[in-house]
Amino acid sequence: MKRRLRIDPQTNLTISSVDDRPEGGKSIATLKKTGQALQLDCDIVAAYQWPFCELVIDLNKEQLGLDLNQFDSVRLQLSSDGPEATHPVRVFLRNYNPAYSNLKSTSTFKPHEVVFEPNQNTEIVEFKLNQFMVASWWTQAHPTSLEHLGPQLNNVVAISFVTGGNVIPGKHNINLISVEFVGQWISTEKFRLSIIFLWLAIILIYLVWEWRLSRQALAEAEHLQTELERSNHALESRVDERTRALAASNSRLIETLQNLEGTRHELVQNEKNAALGALVAGVAHELNTPIGNALLVCSTISDKIKELEIISETKFTRKALKDFFTDTHHGTAILQQNLERAASLISSFKQLSADQHSEQRREFRLLDVVDETRLAMMPSIRQTPHTFNVDIDPDIVMDAYPGPLSQIFINFINNALLHAFDNMPQGHMLLNARKYESDSVEVIFSDDGNGIPAAILRRVFEPFFTTKLGKGGSGLGMHLAHTVITQIFGGRIEIHSLPGEGTSIRMVLPLIAPQVSQSLLKIGVPKDVLEDYVHFLGDKDILKVQEYSGEHSRRDVVELAFFIRALRTVWPDAQYELTPVDSYANGIEQLRASTIATLATSCWESDLLAYAEEICISDAMIQNGRSVVGIYTDQQNQHARSCHSLEDFKHLRLVSNRDWSADWNTLKQLGVLHCMDVKTWRQMVYMVSSGEVDALLAPFSTHQDMKIELDDCQLFPVIGLRIALTGSRHFASNKTVQGQGIAEVVFPELKRYLDDGSFELALHQCGFYNKITESWTILNPH
Repeated sequence: MKRRLRIDPQTNLTISSVDDRPEGGKSIATLKKTGQALQLDCDIVAAYQWPFCELVIDLNKEQLGLDLNQFDSVRLQLSSDGPEATHPVRVFLRNYNPAYSNLKSTSTFKPHEVVFEPNQNTEIVEFKLNQFMVASWWTQAHPTSLEHLGPQLNNVVAISFVTGGNVIPGKHNINLISVEFVGQWISTEKFRLSIIFLWLAIILIYLVWEWRLSRQALAEAEHLQTELERSNHALESRVDERTRALAASNSRLIETLQNLEGTRHELVQNEKNAALGALVAGVAHELNTPIGNALLVCSTISDKIKELEIISETKFTRKALKDFFTDTHHGTAILQQNLERAASLISSFKQLSADQHSEQRREFRLLDVVDETRLAMMPSIRQTPHTFNVDIDPDIVMDAYPGPLSQIFINFINNALLHAFDNMPQGHMLLNARKYESDSVEVIFSDDGNGIPAAILRRVFEPFFTTKLGKGGSGLGMHLAHTVITQIFGGRIEIHSLPGEGTSIRMVLPLIAPQVSQSLLKIGVPKDVLEDYVHFLGDKDILKVQEYSGEHSRRDVVELAFFIRALRTVWPDAQYELTPVDSYANGIEQLRASTIATLATSCWESDLLAYAEEICISDAMIQNGRSVVGIYTDQQNQHARSCHSLEDFKHLRLVSNRDWSADWNTLKQLGVLHCMDVKTWRQMVYMVSSGEVDALLAPFSTHQDMKIELDDCQLFPVIGLRIALTGSRHFASNKTVQGQGIAEVVFPELKRYLDDGSFELALHQCGFYNKITESWTILNPH
């Protein structure tokens, strides 16, 4: 007997629409009823970074939430439309928990997300509730304890339907007919446990009865023992299943924590750019006055010249000439004063912005850098009643990085304005510096503001920690300062504060910053590829390797081997370091940021062309259509294993990564109806193995039966079918001196390996070009 909860336009619930205007966007959402359906009309405008419109249904007026653990799945009957060929819908289940939620702020409700593209004929689509995963962007913005990090559906206060994550501007709409939650009155687990308990009770009664009858028939007792062993075996199987599920959850948590470091790096860069952007706005405002005055004086002088020309033709007098000279001298003095002011601002900001952008090392007077920073920050400070003073020995000269140092001072000033002087009529900031011992300088920034409580003081250097989240604080300013002082300058930083007594930040910096090697080539390699490459190479010399088959060999391992072989051949004296990168997308970002000089595994051309002005791209190592992959599924998934045609394939539930543009675009071109976006390979394998989805795309394994093994999961290809990924693969380097050197000498050597056939032979040996599958049908032949 099934338990049902149906929600439709006639349901007496609060229904509303939300758009991105509160976030600074310009998209407009309109909600209306059309017949038996709710229609959300959305005019998407690309004014906000992620424009969106949302239809929200509140599930409980009393704000206690609805426990969805009593349901197994949700059935949705809706359709969507828009200017794109595809128009996916994101469905959110928002959970309330006082441990991390605030009833006055709906953004604190934990969102559980599933993304799909509904049909236009509004067929009913059913999702298991365990398919809803916590949105990663929410956990980054709302740090919670580990016990609350995973999915929770025990107090769901709302279900909402949102336009896709990367929508283009234009008219979008979502038509919702009904939402129905479905579950059993008695869950399968409880029913099974009841049966087991009943069974054990019967056995116990039977044994007591047997004991009272003086232990009848030994054969019957053996039969009962056999039945008991079967019950225990069933229990052990269920325990194994639970253990496997727990391992999957732990794996996902580990992957999330690993990706957090990449996110932190991006946010640090954003913090720098945001501060520089604020300086641009402030200096532009400051330049407005002197330049406006200069224009006014120029106009006045021009009028005086015209007046003199008229007088010279009629009644030219000595007094008129003297008045003209007086007005002209006065005007040129004002003009010179304002132009000098503008030139001073431009010069200071030019030096400051250049330092901020390049982080170049140079010799400088500390007082000059502080004066440039103060001049740039004065527009912001003047808008407040607060003051900023400087007391620095003018003889202090440093050989270091003025850009990061200026960024630190900017962060200190912004922190004081935002935190220290909150609700204060007037505050004072002081930056002083004196030589410390013979080779260091002591810099102290202090304010007489509110001070910092001890509980907060212990965490000020933690990334993402801020008491002003959403009000101007990112939680990275002090973390950035600590990182720069300790890692770039080789110094130390400490902070002292008491509530109501202000704050003092003390830094001790060497006058000469430690040297960083500029000759070491940093080569980015995905972590798993680097691990397999180390196992594959063992104690062999890469220049002498001729055979590329084996357990740890695959396409990206072969690419890394040939890259190192080319580097050592044409650049034998080069010093290099293989640097692990967390993910494919993070590797490209590190390449653009010049954190690494090159990527030693190939990337899709479509992902590189967007940054063609910033990076160098090699010839195609794998041509378009040559990347052929299999459809991998669990051995027990008969629905996927019985797939024989493109039409069958379209109806499978696939999982992929939207960052893998070739895989994602190929699936869309094939017309796949259901494809989930998951960021890690491990999570994808677990989802297929557990039956949450039907299949994923992967290169054919070199294993005898071509299976893929990960932990205790095994996936097998759908026999007889292949898919050709759209796009070619290339190596890439940045446009630094090191990156240009790689492009000029290493890329041509890699091209030579293509021309002589050695690279393609290695791809055959590692199984990337699989002989067993050569006769299999390609669902998308070129």
